[in-house]
Amino acid sequence: MDTLFSCISCRALLGRKSSSHSSPLGPENSASTSSNHSNTIQSHRFDVFISFRGADTRNTFVDHLYAHLIRKGIFVFKDDKKLQKGKSISSQLVQAIQGSRVSIIVFSEDYAASTWCLDEMATIAECRQHLNQVVFPVFYGVDPSHVRYQNGVYANAFALHKRKFKQDPDKVHRWGRAMTGLASSAGWDVRNKSEFKQIEEIVQAVIKTLGHKFSGFADDLIGIQPRVQVLENILKLNLENDDFRVLGIWGMGGIGKTTLVAALYDRISYKFDAYCFIEDVKKIYKDGGTIAIQKNILRQTIDEKNLEICSSLEISGIVKNRLHNMKVLMVLDNVDQIEQLDNLAINPKLLFKGSRMIITTRDEHILKVYGAYVHKVSLLNENDARELFCRKAFKTEDQSSSCVELIPEVLKYVQCLPLAIKVMGSFLCTRDATQWRDALNRLKNSPDDKIMNVLQVSVDGLQYHEKEIFLHIACFFKGEREDYVKRILDCCGLHPHIGILGIIEKSLITIRDQEVHMHETLQELGKKIVRDQFPEEPGSWSRIWLYEDFFRVLMNKTVTNNVKAIVLNQKEDIFKCSVDGLSKMKNLTLLILNHTNFSGSLDFLSNKLRYLLWHGYPFASLPSFFTGFGLVELNIPNSSIKYVWEDFKNFPYLKRMDLSNSKYLLETPNFSGIPKLERLDLSGCTSLRLVHPSIGLLEKLAFLNLQNCSNLISINFGDESNLCSLRVLHLSGCIKLENTPDFTSATNLEYLDIDGCTSLSLVDESIGALTKLTFLSLRDCKKLVSIPNNINTMTSLQTLDLCGCLKLTYMPLGEVFNSSSHLESLIFLDIGFCNLLEVPDAIGELSCLERLNLQGNNFVALPYSIKGLQCLAYLNLSHCHQLTALPDLPSRSASLVGRYFKMVSGSHDHRSGLYVFDCPKVADMLSAHWNWMSPCKDLELVWLMRLIEVCTLLIDSFSKSLDEMFAHSIISVFR
Repeated sequence: MDTLFSCISCRALLGRKSSSHSSPLGPENSASTSSNHSNTIQSHRFDVFISFRGADTRNTFVDHLYAHLIRKGIFVFKDDKKLQKGKSISSQLVQAIQGSRVSIIVFSEDYAASTWCLDEMATIAECRQHLNQVVFPVFYGVDPSHVRYQNGVYANAFALHKRKFKQDPDKVHRWGRAMTGLASSAGWDVRNKSEFKQIEEIVQAVIKTLGHKFSGFADDLIGIQPRVQVLENILKLNLENDDFRVLGIWGMGGIGKTTLVAALYDRISYKFDAYCFIEDVKKIYKDGGTIAIQKNILRQTIDEKNLEICSSLEISGIVKNRLHNMKVLMVLDNVDQIEQLDNLAINPKLLFKGSRMIITTRDEHILKVYGAYVHKVSLLNENDARELFCRKAFKTEDQSSSCVELIPEVLKYVQCLPLAIKVMGSFLCTRDATQWRDALNRLKNSPDDKIMNVLQVSVDGLQYHEKEIFLHIACFFKGEREDYVKRILDCCGLHPHIGILGIIEKSLITIRDQEVHMHETLQELGKKIVRDQFPEEPGSWSRIWLYEDFFRVLMNKTVTNNVKAIVLNQKEDIFKCSVDGLSKMKNLTLLILNHTNFSGSLDFLSNKLRYLLWHGYPFASLPSFFTGFGLVELNIPNSSIKYVWEDFKNFPYLKRMDLSNSKYLLETPNFSGIPKLERLDLSGCTSLRLVHPSIGLLEKLAFLNLQNCSNLISINFGDESNLCSLRVLHLSGCIKLENTPDFTSATNLEYLDIDGCTSLSLVDESIGALTKLTFLSLRDCKKLVSIPNNINTMTSLQTLDLCGCLKLTYMPLGEVFNSSSHLESLIFLDIGFCNLLEVPDAIGELSCLERLNLQGNNFVALPYSIKGLQCLAYLNLSHCHQLTALPDLPSRSASLVGRYFKMVSGSHDHRSGLYVFDCPKVADMLSAHWNWMSPCKDLELVWLMRLIEVCTLLIDSFSKSLDEMFAHSIISVFR
């Protein structure tokens, strides 16, 4: 049984079509949620729950319904295996059903056979009765009356249940009553009808039911509803043939522009054919120019993904041609230059009637020039400001009277600005009245910039590590992935897992879509704190984040020991400068550079360095005097390095080393002094000939990449190797590699890629000991003459790819795939283009096999045992020139969706079906028989519908020999 349930949170909805799934709900929120509101939201945390029988509908109707829901802004959680273990539905699944506004039940032929489905259905019936949940039944390939009265195809299933549960007859009666009641509701009978039209109707019915209550988040924001209603009135959405309108939302930073527009967008987007919310246009424009904004618009509105190779002219053409034919809602958030609008190739006069554009900005002049109707966002009124502050400052209902009397004075300083209210309230939370008065006294002594001073008080209240994290994020990491930021901060010894939580609690940052976000005003404050003491001397700052400041420091030789971190991720080699300044930064702990244009030699790097990432490192080795005792990550991809360091060096804390694409690297260092190394990337090191055998001593090493090391001849893990933590090993493209290493100590290896090792002739026998291996690929190892028979002991192996191993002609496959084989987990097997003369009968023992590629071989026939592969969904026999007949295939298996693509990433594209292209003897045999179905009598429709190009000459035969339904299905494929 399979279950779909979909959920729209305010953030998920608004980021629904962007590639990063980002959300516009930034810290410009006018309010946050309160504890007594959260329960209301939790009770409806899902919009739609879909109950269906996977084997019947997952690969067809439900997938199409899923895609439609996605396009309409509804995220669908699909195939959650964790919720489906066991014979009865789990409590989590019950909660998911109870937490949904709408349930859709797809009744199909085998739905009633699943007790899981029936339990779900009964729970849905209870929710309809007690929680007023809306339920839509869909009858897919079944007569509604058979479902309603449990007769016809449903009679047998219920008869079996009655026998099975004869000790608990009430269970079956409960299922029957629920089914009768639900199947009597108005729904859709999709038999012999256009699925597309039926799905359109279902989705529209769902949208109409949900109305503008998709996420419900706006209901919980203080004072938001009347503000949204004002904007909705301005937009005049009810006018039938109204022209395009542009609404400009103008206001100061932190006033709640983004939150207000997000609430409006949430409320009206479903009324449009296409919609997009482009968050932080200013940043997108700065990083990628106009074309980056256009790509984001196209990805969200028309779900266009193939844009990377398009020129700016082509992108503009797509925008003009595609968006002018539909009713579109576009939100452009945080615009700060008129060019960001003018260059979009969007002519408002040519857009479809009823389209709307909404722009948020701090600059009113931009809106006037663009011709937008300008709406100024006002500050919160006193009552709303007080309510928001109290939510933040008092976590419980108990409000100390001595603190309450200070609220008016606090509100005077925060000036009813939502951002300042939230930050100040979070800062004062849990503090006593004395501390409140101290904070107010500080504000009185700095009257010039009240808002910044309010925010500064909160930052000053951070602990040391929290403040360092805040400044790092403000200067370097706003908008970066949370896991990436935490990894770097952890390297720097800042304990981010607890530190970030503390900053979030103080409303200074948010985590959204697994990214770290910070309000622009707070980011400005963080940078101001770094600059304030030495405004004109970046060499005295603790952090440098702009290239112009970095170059100025190096050119003017104004380096001081204050500099602790430099992060310059974007490549900018315009200026050549001396590298001497870097050698003088004795307290540098974090260095990220993408610059190669240096003069001089690098004699020293700070021994306090904890994290180093230098793209294109331009020197032949690391400085000889660099000890780097505390270094945690050493990343110098695309470098000019020849030797990392000479002799022995001790890096006791080093966990990651990335030397990828360092084309001059001749040999690796001695790894004995790096006992904690977990990840080593040497891919693309085309001059590398030797990997130091001490690599075998790295018992913490989990990932090793030697891909495309084209001069590497052998790998020796050493006699005392202990690679017990190694999980992933990449050796593909090592074209001179003649033998694989001894795998004896790598007992936990899960992924082994040896593709394209064209000199490899033998695989070490120790490979049979890798009982946890799930992926093994020896693809295009053209000189490989055999593989050890003991691979048949790999009980966890899911993918085995031997395609293109031309010398395996007489490999004893029968010894690998025999009746005593333990390859019970194998899902994908590719032995195409191996010049095989026969396929062993024992291949039928692979009970879990779903994908089988046999193309390009020389066998005449396939064994009868292939019919026993009941999970098989893909079979490729193309280019088998000696094949004379199609095999008997397992029944109904091709309708299975298969697990392969969910379990193995990076797989080749294999759609389900039977592939028989360029098989001349099969074509001759079939075309010689008018009754062509005779040699194919055991092929069921599910295979025939996916039969790919036997021969175009057969089309006439098909139309004469097949009944109308078969002929229509097949001919449409051939053409």
